[in-house]
Parts: sequence; C-alpha cells; structure tokens
Amino acid sequence: MKSRRQFLTASAAVLPALALSACANTGTSNLSAASTESQRCKKPGGPSEKYFPNIVVMTHTGRKAWFYDDLIKGKIVGINFMSVKSEEQFPVTQNLAKVQELVGDKLGRGTFMVSITTDPEHDTPAVLEAFAKKHGAKDGWIFVTGKPSDMQALYQKLGAHGGYEGAGVNHHIWRYGNEPYARWAASHAMAKPHQLAERLSWVEVKKDPNCKKA
Repeated sequence: MKSRRQFLTASAAVLPALALSACANTGTSNLSAASTESQRCKKPGGPSEKYFPNIVVMTHTGRKAWFYDDLIKGKIVGINFMSVKSEEQFPVTQNLAKVQELVGDKLGRGTFMVSITTDPEHDTPAVLEAFAKKHGAKDGWIFVTGKPSDMQALYQKLGAHGGYEGAGVNHHIWRYGNEPYARWAASHAMAKPHQLAERLSWVEVKKDPNCKKA
C-alpha cells in the first residue's frame, strides 16, 4: 500500500484547484508504465468511475494526470474534442473561449473545462500551452494530450458517432455534467456560448435555503 503522501496535489500556483495526484506525476516519461502504475495508486472512485476511462494524460502545463480521478471526479465539467490544426475549419476553441467568460468565477472552483486533442502526435503539451494562451484559457480550462491510442479511446467513448480520423475528425460533441451526482448530457460544441454556459448551470445542484442540517 502507498502512503497518503503519494497523493499530494500539485502546486496551486501551477494549476489551481486541480488535484493532480503524485501517482500521476511520478516523473516517468513512459505513459504506458504510468498507466500500469495507476492500478497500484488507485484512489476511491466516484459515481461515474465505470464510465470514464482513467488513463494517464498530459496537461498543457506539462503535468501528468489521471483523466477520471484528477480531471473529472468531483467536478462539474464540460468536455470537448479539438486539435490545433482543425481550429481554422472548426473553431470550437474560439467558441469555448466565450463560454469561459460567461462561466466567470466558477471556472476552476468546482466547474472545469477539459479539451482533448485528437491529434496528439502534433499537439504536444508545449503546442497546447501556446494554443491555450492564444485563446486566453484561464485556470480551470485544461487541454490534454497523450498516447494516440488513448486519445482515440477517449474520443470513441465520449464523443464520436462514426470513425476516428485523428486531426480530421469532426469536433462537434460537447459533453457536460456533474460527476458527483452523475448528471450527464451532450450538446453541439458550436452552440451559442450563452447556451453552453447555461447548460453547465443546469447540472448544478441547487441548495434549498429552507433546508437545515440536523
């Protein structure tokens, strides 16, 4: 068994409000080895544990993370697929940049946006970091890449109705939900920004002010 110290979160100055486990940030450059290690470092799952693949990904800040454990579990999240090369043809990131402005202070504080590349061979963490900066991505909007086979698996699980063609894929699906309450739905990633921001608010659990703790 591994000690609690091995589950320390990453520095808030690097990636605020995102709990990157030490198991995911071991420093190994081999993602396959890190994926195998996840079986020894597994944390208690949440309501959507069986649905979301818990593979190792790399964030645009160069950090390793478990896709489910670190990026999805316990959060309200919007998930989309993108690639740097396809942005001109299908400007989903440009559209979501407007969504993050509407989400406001909630972003990075319980509500997150996760953009998954379908072109990992080109979209390295460094490329995604520059891309994120170009679009003004704030804390709480995470761009991820990883092994091509893992990115394909994520796409086939969460996004596609049809084949996977890497950078040429149609980035039209936007998944959103509340993981702790297992509330999930989907929309078009190019819907009007206020509609997408509103959908994130729909899955929030509103507290009844008349209810008091026993």
